[in-house]
Amino acid sequence: MEDKFAEINKLKDYIKQILSMYENEKQKNSELNINIEKLISELNEKKELINNLKNKTQTLKIAKIISLTEEDKQEVKNKINKIVREIDKSIGLLNE
Repeated sequence: MEDKFAEINKLKDYIKQILSMYENEKQKNSELNINIEKLISELNEKKELINNLKNKTQTLKIAKIISLTEEDKQEVKNKINKIVREIDKSIGLLNE
């Protein structure tokens, strides 16, 4: 009979250990979930910052283009035309 009580006590101790381990893992899981939420929030903030910076960059590029003088604009047009002619020549050579 004492053997049965000893086995029951061992089983109780084992169950207590398992419950303790469960509670520890549950706590760790909770902490990790909080950390995940924080990281997701930071990621969203960084994405928003990136989008804002992209918008500012685009605005600055547009402002720079607008601020070009007529001479600068003509120079850019000439360069673009030159590049297009070179591309046309290359296409012509490929078609031969």
